[in-house]
Amino acid sequence: MATFWVDLATANPLVTVIVTDTDVNGTILAVGDQTLVSQRRPNDRVESLSGGFVTPGFWDSHVHLLEWGRSFSRVRCQADEGLDQVLSKVRQRARDLAAEQWLIGVGWNRQALGRDPDIASLDQAADSHPALMVSLDYHTVWLNHVAIERLQLRGEEARRASQTGILREDRAFWAQDEAARLDEAGTQAAVDRAVQSAVQAGFVGVTAMEDRQGLLTLAASDAVEGKLRIQLFLRHQAGRGLLRAGISQGFGYHLLTIMGVKLFVDGALGSHTAWMQEPYLEEPGNMGIRSLSPPALRRWASLLTGGGLLASVHAIGDQAVHEAVKALQHRQGLNGAMHRIEHAQLLGDVDLDGLTGSAVGLSMQPAHLLVDRDIADRYWGARSRGAFRFADILRSRIPLAFGSDAPIAPLEPVSGLWAAVHRARPGDEPWYPDQRITSDEAIWCYTRGPAILDGRPSGLIEPGYWGDLTVWREDPRIGLSTGEPERLAVQATIVAGRRVFAV
Repeated sequence: MATFWVDLATANPLVTVIVTDTDVNGTILAVGDQTLVSQRRPNDRVESLSGGFVTPGFWDSHVHLLEWGRSFSRVRCQADEGLDQVLSKVRQRARDLAAEQWLIGVGWNRQALGRDPDIASLDQAADSHPALMVSLDYHTVWLNHVAIERLQLRGEEARRASQTGILREDRAFWAQDEAARLDEAGTQAAVDRAVQSAVQAGFVGVTAMEDRQGLLTLAASDAVEGKLRIQLFLRHQAGRGLLRAGISQGFGYHLLTIMGVKLFVDGALGSHTAWMQEPYLEEPGNMGIRSLSPPALRRWASLLTGGGLLASVHAIGDQAVHEAVKALQHRQGLNGAMHRIEHAQLLGDVDLDGLTGSAVGLSMQPAHLLVDRDIADRYWGARSRGAFRFADILRSRIPLAFGSDAPIAPLEPVSGLWAAVHRARPGDEPWYPDQRITSDEAIWCYTRGPAILDGRPSGLIEPGYWGDLTVWREDPRIGLSTGEPERLAVQATIVAGRRVFAV
């Protein structure tokens, strides 16, 4: 039995009918015009897409799915909110919570606060609740004294935290995980919300960066089954266990598979911990934080490649990107899939050349530049000309996949498309406009680009490719070209030849 999708338009005016199989991936059997419908058999179905514009299925190549689901029930700060606004939200949430319940918030932006966050003000705003506020880039947490006690910090770390309320990098990630464990009610509901929001946004799949709990929660979720393709990179703490167990790329089932291991080389721009070749402006001597030494990174790359797993390497600063390129550029993944560098926000010419022709792809988040451009101009200065080099990367034919890094940015494609094409918010001047890309290229980076990185037969509307489709109310290129992002509306999402969402 096959499904004939009709009443649709595509970028190819000759394709107005798409036929998908009922196999596990809903494989595309044929594309063409209305004459195809006359070939249907008695058991075949005809499904109307109500005049929608069909693109290959959109894929978000970097999300934290469990954290995105949790963010719906947390205090959500905006990137432009000052300290008084953030504390006002904390006070309001504290009034609504049950006694001693954890108060967790996300999204405060150090650059917008106006003054440094301090533990005394968070103590006062959160009252008796343990409070943990996660920065916009997730690399810094701001705690109150009750949270420090609940997390059982000890020794010098407890003394410093009691003075500032601040933890960074590895300890910040640990604190987030521990607070979530202590406040674990609703974890399954969080995954359900995350999956549903992804398909409503038009995504047929995501590449998720998760810990062990995230893997177990996703594997147990009924929401995943039949709705969303999920590829997993597990944090490096799980890497040796995967290797010892003989688990390699593709382990799982068709909608939920393990791809490899995520490795951190540095921190983030917003927290001033991205590893740089030169110091941050206004901060003499601060060249960021190196989370993993170059020799350790090379050892991991060798172990993962030999064990049939992919490396997903977090690298934001130019020195971190340089070390990631050196460690990966001569290594190849299995079955056509590629090792990947995540973020690559500051990319030098030497490393652009090093990636050209290699078997390494880049996974980047264009929406980040809408916030990071001002931070980069202030702390990176003229070096910012090497930031978010989308056009140079595509000209060099380096495989490029786009994502959101949700919950750092919302799990939706419109802001990413807009940022890649315009490099500015609506009405603002473009930032380094020579790095703008076309609408078609931006769509490619959400569809075919991810498929090339992952070695998947998808991202094209052609026979033999997976039947994963995103249906828009109208051609998304129109809204991008006319400057009307509100016209980029998703009408339906089709995963493996089955409609999983429709307006």
